[in-house]
Amino acid sequence: MVIRSGQARAASQGRKESPHLTPELIHSTALAMVDADGIEGLSMRKLAAALGVNPMSLYHHVPNKAALLLGISQLAVADLRIEPADDDTPWPRQLRQIGHSFRALAHQHSNLIVYLLAHPGFIQREGPLWGALCHTLRRAGLPDAEVGRIGNVLLTFVSGFVLAEINGSLSDLLDAGGAAEIDRSFEAGVDILISGLAAHGASPES
Repeated sequence: MVIRSGQARAASQGRKESPHLTPELIHSTALAMVDADGIEGLSMRKLAAALGVNPMSLYHHVPNKAALLLGISQLAVADLRIEPADDDTPWPRQLRQIGHSFRALAHQHSNLIVYLLAHPGFIQREGPLWGALCHTLRRAGLPDAEVGRIGNVLLTFVSGFVLAEINGSLSDLLDAGGAAEIDRSFEAGVDILISGLAAHGASPES
């Protein structure tokens, strides 16, 4: 059977063009799926279908689902809006900004954050969140020996707060006080943490 050039062109035009796969495209598509449907809505098969590719082609870029989740968590954390570490912002204000940025991120990608908070290794020690927090604590005058320990405590508080906020248990504790009451509670918690740092050698303002 002879296939004429016009028939070949028509057949080619009838086929759906596959996207040029890149890690960035894979991770951004996967993150959008998690935002919409949760972690349970993400699989390599469903991701391939969303991208219009053969599932096996994904494995050239991500070896497994664990690597995929690491990639989308790093992509999500890139949305953190943290002031430059070398600015002149007083450390209490910068600490507040870090806390608010993390809380905003948790709301933006709530399905992912709730999942990650329930699994070890969520905080990447080389990531921007941890780096900015440790830098701020050092600017506050805390000794290096205390920075890691206190940083863990602060992140534990903020993580626990946003988790309780997202899953609804905080509203129950506050007798359904609404968003404004939750905002005030978060501010009160950050105030307490900042005040408490003075007991560990933090300077009043720097």
